[in-house]
Formats: sequence, C-alpha cells, structure tokens
Amino acid sequence: MPNLTWKYISPLKDGSEIDVLELKYCYMLPEDLKECIVKNNAGVPSPSTFDMGENKGMVFGGLLSFNKGDVDSIYDYISLFETENGKGLKMFPFGLDPAGNFLCVKGREIVFYDHETDSVIPISDTFAQLLSMLY
Repeated sequence: MPNLTWKYISPLKDGSEIDVLELKYCYMLPEDLKECIVKNNAGVPSPSTFDMGENKGMVFGGLLSFNKGDVDSIYDYISLFETENGKGLKMFPFGLDPAGNFLCVKGREIVFYDHETDSVIPISDTFAQLLSMLY
C-alpha cells in the first residue's frame, strides 16, 4: 500500500453516527471502512487516483462526512440509495469522486455508482483493497 495520508478531516461529533445509520438501514459496513471513517471522517486521501478496469485515472475525491450539517454529509445523499420501502439501502455510499459519483459498499464489495447513467461498476472486493490501489 502506498504512503497514504488523509487531509481535511472533520472529526465525528459524537462517535455514534455510523452506528445510528447502520441500525436505521439494517446495513453493516465493513470494519476497516468504519475504522477509516472514525479516524478520517470527510477526509481526502493522498494519493487519490485509482484504476477501474479500462477506466484509468479515476479519483477518490474523499469520504462523505457522517456529521449532519457538514459539506458533503452522508445525510445529504443517503436517501438516493434507499430501497422502495425506505427501510433499507440498495448500497451504502461512503465517498465521492469530483464529478459527483459515489463510492459505495454493495454487499461486501466496493463499487462505483455513476449518477448520470445509474450504473454500478465493481472496484474491489474490500475497502482495504481499494486503498491499496491508490496511486
């Protein structure tokens, strides 16, 4: 894994934000992702570029913030991913790219959600694997 640093971190306000959303939507995040959010909420990784199959030079623009009221807060976007009955999620967004697309957990896999085409493209099997792909 490259020397990875996180910039522009916004500490979690009370520490239970992730648990609250997991319970509300019955969707458990991978432990390594939760640990990263706790340490680096709203942070931007450096390096931040990764390749996704034939798509080279994709950018992990940063983690969503799990604080209400922050810029790019998960609370601004999570409703886009709710199931039809509003009690679950199709996938759980955790990050953005600079074009407004999302990095999400779907099942246990990390995927890229293209908001313009409504397409889901697999990136990696785990969050740790995604981080190891950054250059």
